[in-house]
Amino acid sequence: MNHRFLSVSIALALTIAALGCSKDPEVAKREFVKSGDAFMAAGKYREAVIEYSNAVQQDQRYGEARSKLTQAQMKTGDYVGAYQQAVRAADLLPNDLEAQFTAAQLLLRFQQFSDAKSRAEKGLALAPKNVNLMILRANAMAGLHDIDDAVAEVEQAIRNEPERAATYANLGQMRLIRGDGKQAESAFRKAVELAPDRVEPRLALGTFYWAAGQPAPAEEQFSKAIEIDPKNNLANRALALFFIGSGRAAKAEPYLRALADAGPDATAKLALADYYLGLRRRDDSRKVLEELAASGTDGSAAAKIRLAGMGVSIGKRDEAKRLIDEVLAKNPKDADALLAKGELLANQGDIAGSLAAIQAARDARPQFAAAQFALGRLALIRGKNEEARAAFIEALKLDPRLAQAEVELAKLNLTANQIEPALQMARSAVSKISGYVEAQIVLARIDLMKGDTAAAEPLIRGLLPALPNEPVVLAELGQLELQLGHRPAARAAFEKAVHKRSLQLDAVAGLITMDLQEKHAPQARARADAFVTQAAGNPVALLLAAKTYVQLGDLAAAQRTAHLVLKADPSNSDAYALLGDTYISERKTDEALAQYQHVVELRPTSASAHSTTGILLQMQGKNKEARAMYERALSLDPNSAMAANNLAGMYVKDGGNLDAALDFARRAKAALPDHPAINDTLGWIYFKKGETALAVPPFEQSVQGSPTNPVFRYHLGLAYVAAGEPQKARASLEKALALNATFDGAADAKQALAKLNQ
Repeated sequence: MNHRFLSVSIALALTIAALGCSKDPEVAKREFVKSGDAFMAAGKYREAVIEYSNAVQQDQRYGEARSKLTQAQMKTGDYVGAYQQAVRAADLLPNDLEAQFTAAQLLLRFQQFSDAKSRAEKGLALAPKNVNLMILRANAMAGLHDIDDAVAEVEQAIRNEPERAATYANLGQMRLIRGDGKQAESAFRKAVELAPDRVEPRLALGTFYWAAGQPAPAEEQFSKAIEIDPKNNLANRALALFFIGSGRAAKAEPYLRALADAGPDATAKLALADYYLGLRRRDDSRKVLEELAASGTDGSAAAKIRLAGMGVSIGKRDEAKRLIDEVLAKNPKDADALLAKGELLANQGDIAGSLAAIQAARDARPQFAAAQFALGRLALIRGKNEEARAAFIEALKLDPRLAQAEVELAKLNLTANQIEPALQMARSAVSKISGYVEAQIVLARIDLMKGDTAAAEPLIRGLLPALPNEPVVLAELGQLELQLGHRPAARAAFEKAVHKRSLQLDAVAGLITMDLQEKHAPQARARADAFVTQAAGNPVALLLAAKTYVQLGDLAAAQRTAHLVLKADPSNSDAYALLGDTYISERKTDEALAQYQHVVELRPTSASAHSTTGILLQMQGKNKEARAMYERALSLDPNSAMAANNLAGMYVKDGGNLDAALDFARRAKAALPDHPAINDTLGWIYFKKGETALAVPPFEQSVQGSPTNPVFRYHLGLAYVAAGEPQKARASLEKALALNATFDGAADAKQALAKLNQ
């Protein structure tokens, strides 16, 4: 019999019975807590979470239930949920010392130093000499950079309990933060001296040596800790991390195995599986996960979800779906399983289904940072960059340690050409995860965007020894080689990346760019065709193919492919914009306008989308609607050049305020100083204002920029007439009529020329 299923069934039966009989809420809430206590005692922490949550639903102010829910959530690894419950429990139980301590601990974990300090002080009001609370308050002070007071606090704790070794270890940490290395070592050694047969002081001293760059004495202390207690979880964890962090990951195995074998807690078993996977020992990882999945214990669901992820990575999608469905059959609101389902559906190209599943995961666990992050990634696939940005920012609010969200924000900033914010985000990510590859790649990409190959090269080449076959690294190597002018090496790097991962889009884009530069159109087309047939459900890959067809001049293929993007993701604004641009090229104004109206709807803050829509409306003679679009574009971006230029032109044509028109034209000129149409507009406004001397230079620039435009030459001719330069005027007007004898304004040009020839 599946005892876990039986336990869940009992819990659900109790819930239904309580609701069905309309039992007194006071009685019901206590029964839920009693049931939760039984599950906790049996090590069934997820079931305990359900029961304690039911108790809280019966009475939102039930502090005892919230306090117990905190402990259960910590056991399941849901520290975000635990943190929120702990704070509420502490508020409801102001005289409960443990509740205040737990809240302070979790606040400290999430770097809420000021609130952690306040909670510790509430606890100290109940127990003024409590050493644990004093140390906790000291740590909060250190987080607030109040190091001197933090040291004083720990020293007071030592006076309260002078023989307590752990307090000396804390003093060592504070002195280390303050930069007193020798005094810190002295404190750590004192802790070992007071308790030579205890593990914790040895670990603290070993950690000090490790941080100080002294690996040999660090390893000695960690090893002595293991000799003292071979089964000590902290000691095994410390030595495992030491070996992994010092590049000797293979030596960490026995200590991670000891942690996994220590008891029923699934966290250590999952960590062992992740360790094997990191060493590319997939079979060993799978064996650990399969044993845990079959155990029916609290970690069974998490193991199945990891196995599903492994299945997706090797193309076994059916197996992955089966495992996820098994988890959801037992708990339809399992947030981790819903997230895994969403990621599986995205991998299969079902964007709508993926979005629904990930939103369900977020709804099931509102503070689920990973779900918010996944929503951001999905928004990127759908071409909704601002929506993605908002999701990544929210993910960081929920979990400030989420370096992956910082990397994605850095990439978005790069896309928007916001170099400094991108740099800050990437550096922050590297500070959180030492050696974080994607963050280092972003830093290298920033250097490449600046043209600083000397700075980018050591970053990228430095990743190759450890990751010689990693597609992301190879793609960036290709960009570096291309920028250095090493075209064969660039192509080799891109091709190797694609060989390792066929949908490595940066590498494929690099190859297409090189194909087009080298006039190898058939190769570029073949790559685009492959995406259309092999990545039918991937909007990003299809969009790259559509853009390639545009560059090849095959607008029909580009349009077909853009429609495939919209079939996979009906809200992809980039696909609508691409369609609109192709219709503009074909002079299909109505069709182009229909597409850009979708873009404006999907990108309400895009100035360029509003400007383009305004141009199309103006081409249809819908000047009122066009003016509204231009004004909206300028409200979004005061430097939107085409909106400012066209609005200025409309003011002049409609007999509006020439000074206002001049302001718009100057704004456009500042943004695009060499654009012929903008120079013509500026010159025309000066001409209308009677400022001929100011009109001639921009008219001359417009003709230089577009010498075959008859209107520009006509305007320049009129300016020369007004400036008293008949020969230049005659030459300009004659050239305008020679270019096109029927252009808009040709009749006036002929009349002006006739007057000059009298």
